[in-house]
Amino acid sequence: MSPSPLSIPVMMSVVVLILISLMPAQSSSSSPTLTITPRILKKSGDTVLIEWSNVSSPSNLDWLGIYSPPDSSHDCFIGYKFLNSSPSWASGSGSISLPLTNLRSKYSFRIFRWTQSEVDLTKLDQDHNPLPGTAHLLSQSNPLGFAAGRGPEQVHLAFTDEESEMRVMFLAEDAEKRYVRYGEEEEEMDEVAVARVERYERDDMCDAPANSSVGWRDPGWVFDGVIKGLKKGVRLEVIQKAGVRFIVLCHGMKTQMKP
Repeated sequence: MSPSPLSIPVMMSVVVLILISLMPAQSSSSSPTLTITPRILKKSGDTVLIEWSNVSSPSNLDWLGIYSPPDSSHDCFIGYKFLNSSPSWASGSGSISLPLTNLRSKYSFRIFRWTQSEVDLTKLDQDHNPLPGTAHLLSQSNPLGFAAGRGPEQVHLAFTDEESEMRVMFLAEDAEKRYVRYGEEEEEMDEVAVARVERYERDDMCDAPANSSVGWRDPGWVFDGVIKGLKKGVRLEVIQKAGVRFIVLCHGMKTQMKP
C-alpha cells in the first residue's frame, strides 16, 4: 500500500533532521597556536620571540612553560611566565621575548590554562609562589635549538694567586684543543696559553634530581686558560668583534680566544 500524500512530508522531515544531526558541529573559534622565532639561536643570551593567538576567555592565570629537553613531561618545566606579562594578553593573543642559555639540548614551550580552584599552596617555587598547574594544555611550540660550532660561550675572567695573571674560563660543545692567544697588539698576538679542559658527568653529582634523567643537564666542556705577564691596576673586559670569537682587553694587551 503506497503512503498517503499527507505522510510524505513527515517522512522527508525525519530524514532531513537525521542528516543534520549527523553533520559535524562547526567550531566557533580556532584552536590556540604557539609559534617561536627564530627556531635556531646563534649563541647563549640570544632572544627568542614566543607568540600565541586564539586563546579563548583569557585568564590572568594562563601561563607559558619553558622545557628542555622538549620531550619533558608537563610538570618538569625549567621556568615559567604568565601570559599577562604581555600587554595584549586579554585579547587572547600576545608575545613574550626571552633570552636563552645554550643547555646543549633543545627547548620547547607550552601554554596552559590554570584555574583558581587548582591553586595548591603546598607546592611553591623558590620565591614562595604557588607552582602553576599543568592539567589543561592549550598549545605547544616546535623545538628550538642552537647553531653548532659557534665556539666558546659563557666566558668568565677570574684571579689566580699571582697578581700578574688572569684566568679565562669558558664552555664549548666538544673537547677539542683550545687556547688563548694574547699580545700587546692585535697583529702581534704571540703569547699563547693552552686551555686545560675538564668535564663532569651525571655520576659525579651527589643526589637526585641532579643525577637523574629529569634534573641532569649536559654541562659541556669546561676550559681553563691562564694568561700571564699582565700589569697591575688596569681594567679587563670581554668584547665581541667581527671575525673574531672573543677579545679580552687587558692592560693595553689584547687577548684573543680561539675556538
